[in-house]
Amino acid sequence: MIGLEDVRSALLEACPGLVVADIRPLEAGYTSRQWVADTDEGPLLAKTPVRNPDPSHMRRLIAATRRAADGGVPVVRFRALVPHSAFVGGPLLVQEFQDGTPADAAWESMSPAARLGFAAELGTVVGRIHACTGPWFGDILAGGEAFTTVHDFLRARVDAQLAKAPGVLAADLLDRAGPALHAAISSVPSDAVPSLVHGDLWRPNFLLRDGRIGCVLDFEHGRWGDRFLDFGKLDEHIFAAYPEGRDPFLRAYDAVLPLPGDWEARVRLGTAIHNLATAVYFARWNPEYVPEYVDGLTAWLDRP
Repeated sequence: MIGLEDVRSALLEACPGLVVADIRPLEAGYTSRQWVADTDEGPLLAKTPVRNPDPSHMRRLIAATRRAADGGVPVVRFRALVPHSAFVGGPLLVQEFQDGTPADAAWESMSPAARLGFAAELGTVVGRIHACTGPWFGDILAGGEAFTTVHDFLRARVDAQLAKAPGVLAADLLDRAGPALHAAISSVPSDAVPSLVHGDLWRPNFLLRDGRIGCVLDFEHGRWGDRFLDFGKLDEHIFAAYPEGRDPFLRAYDAVLPLPGDWEARVRLGTAIHNLATAVYFARWNPEYVPEYVDGLTAWLDRP
């Protein structure tokens, strides 16, 4: 158990000379514990991971967020990173605290016009994220996993998930999934460029102020990748329940970063990879969610 005095000590370790008036826990997110501190430098957010204690994970978050900022995406700024703080038992990241309402909390009270406006602005913001291009496919940190081609990147991602899938996917489904996914990957154009991929695009990660997207949060899964990998979570968590928003999203996205002629097939591939990876992920953390992602992958395999 991490107490508030532990957090205060960790903050002072990360930011010597900081004057901390008050600290309160923030109930947000599933992969980290977070606190808001009122300080002489303004409100700061302190966070420490609960699932992935590797400090390089937070370095990826910082690098991806800063690259998005270069592309005109509204994001947070960072104050400090302690690779390991004894006070919290792991890495500690300190960043500015951004006030606002997460889009999921605001959704029920939004008018139809406001929802359409959000969908269009979302298309612009996601287009700006994907318009940020990198030098390779793979890890956003130099020295990490890197691939020259989109095919090598996607195959490695699929193979890594398939290696974890026995026991998650039935044997016959596993036998079908590998060849089908590799065949679909082969059809991706070889001139695809590495885009900044957020990896967790759903309403809780969009902070609204005055009805507009004021900040995009949590780039902790950011990497240089195939931009259509991001569409799987967008469709699952936003447009499956709000299909009327998909057209304004796509129009706004296309105005920032034109969609290629094969974009629908690539979105379907990205969604299939999303279903595979999420089924494997939830098999460890929330097994009750696994069947819906297995069903999604099965539906893709059964589609002519």
